[in-house]
Parts: sequence; structure tokens; C-alpha cells
Amino acid sequence: MNEAERLTKLQILRDDFQVFAPEMLKIMPKAGGSLVPFAFNKAQQYVHEKLEAQKAKTGKVRAIILKGRQQGMSTFVGGRFYWLSSMARGRKSFIIAHEQAASDNLFGLVKRYHDNNPLAPHTGTANAKELLFDRLDSGYKVATAGTRDVGRSATTQHAHLSEFAFWPNADLHLAGLGQTISDMPGTEIIIESTANGTGNSFHQLWQGAESGENEYLAIFVPWFWQDEYSADVPEDFELSSDDALYQKTYNLSLEQMAWRRNKIASFGRDREYLFDQEYPASAQ
Repeated sequence: MNEAERLTKLQILRDDFQVFAPEMLKIMPKAGGSLVPFAFNKAQQYVHEKLEAQKAKTGKVRAIILKGRQQGMSTFVGGRFYWLSSMARGRKSFIIAHEQAASDNLFGLVKRYHDNNPLAPHTGTANAKELLFDRLDSGYKVATAGTRDVGRSATTQHAHLSEFAFWPNADLHLAGLGQTISDMPGTEIIIESTANGTGNSFHQLWQGAESGENEYLAIFVPWFWQDEYSADVPEDFELSSDDALYQKTYNLSLEQMAWRRNKIASFGRDREYLFDQEYPASAQ
């Protein structure tokens, strides 16, 4: 590859996360084992297209994502913000999770990206909470939504608010973060969470996004987009009338319905409502 080709390739990587991700980022498979390239699943592809469309229209990203468990949203947003911060100057990313263990996991994911990235920028600071790309004046920082003033002293261009429905003091956190991120092109705020009942800050923000009362783009990701959410169908497997209606409504296979039944059973008898919260088929 000559110098002109190298520069062209580098520009493509800077401009397109969908190209950057599988070539530069590695993830741990759900089943464990060796690291693999980060190729988008269906849910991640859908969210990527929605964010890019909003960015093309408004110059910035303001999005709220309602999803099920283990659909790769934190992996996606973590990768997106690592890409933005590691491929440009003066781009700070800030991730806040609902609890310390989740913060540690998310930072570990980003650190894995960095450690296995063949184009990783020079690192000035690397500890359990921060990656500072000193030659770019960019970086990636993580925190936990445990104190009332988290994020208020930060200056950042990208914020990832993970499992926001479970945050204490969520309104105060969001208000504080809103003052640290300018309303300028190139800035991004992505809020993602599974549901946690009604009336909380996440639910209210989602309703406002759906009705167009705020600037956030409402993005819903149903559980059945995950290929791995299927199971072998027992010989005596039969659907109740309610299950048959559910299957018809969402055009599901028997394998998906068998997986759903197994998951509901793991929650305990008469706990189907927990499946609908943890693995929603619709936002409603």
C-alpha cells in the first residue's frame, strides 16, 4: 500500500464506524473463547443507521434506546465513542453506568478495544477509570451514577448513559451533564436502558421522545432480533392461545417461542411480566 492509499484508508476509518469496527476492534464472544472482530448484529446495525441519519440531519446525536438484555448496546456505544475519541483531536467521551460493577465491565470492554487496536493512539494516562490519548488531547472516562454531582465538572463531547432507568438521582445527573456538553455539531448523548417500571426519569424521557416533546430520538430494539434467542422445540411443545397470538403478532418461529417459554420459566411461575420488561417485543 503506497502513501496515498494509506491516507485514503485512514480517512475511511475516521469517517465510518461501520468500517472501523470490524477492522480495528475486538470483542469477547458471548460463549467465551478467543477475541473476534466486532461485526454488527442486527440490533447494532439498526441503531447505527438511526444515529447516522440523525447526525446527518441535525449535526449531532441525541438518542434514547429501549432494549432487552444482552443485545450489545453497551458494546456498540462503547465502540462508537472509542472510535470518535481515538481517531480525532479534542474528543472526550464519558460513560456513566448505574453501578460500580457495570462501570468496571464497560471500561474493561473499552480497554480491550484499545489494547487490541492496531491504530491505537498514544496513551498518556491509563488506569481503572480513564484512558487519556495525550497526543490527541482526547480520551475516555468512566464513572458510576452513585453521587448527585457525577459528571458536573467534566467537559466532554460524547456521553453514554447506561441502564439509565436504574440510576439514582437521574434527573440531576442528566441536568448536570447537559451543561457539560455543548449544543454543537459533533456532540453525542446516547441513553440506553432496559425498562424499570413506569414514571421514572427514563420512562418519562422515552415518552417525551416518542411524542416529539424533546430532542431525543426514540429507538426501540426488540428481543427477537437476536439470533441466539432461540431454543430446541420439545416434541410435546404446544402454544396456548395467548402464546399463539404473541407468535403471530411478532412473526416468531417455534424456536423463538421455545426460548421465550424457557426464559419465562426461569423467572418463576406467573412472572411473565418480567419477561416483557427484560425482553420487550414492543415499547408499549
